[in-house]
Amino acid sequence: MMTFDPEGLTPAQCDGDACVACHKKWPRPRARIGRLPSGALLFACPECADALAPEPVGNVYPLLGGVAFS
Repeated sequence: MMTFDPEGLTPAQCDGDACVACHKKWPRPRARIGRLPSGALLFACPECADALAPEPVGNVYPLLGGVAFS
């Protein structure tokens, strides 16, 4: 999870009530995108979360929920 500098963020963004990128408050952002140095969680709307999320490194990809090993 990324750590964000709280300088430049609004109180609503720091409280998790607004998207850290576009400031949208409704519907309330639900994608956990990072934290503040204090440990408080920061959220983003789905559109901004896709843009802020880091790309997978090399050929490492997340497993889908239904994947089973034999």
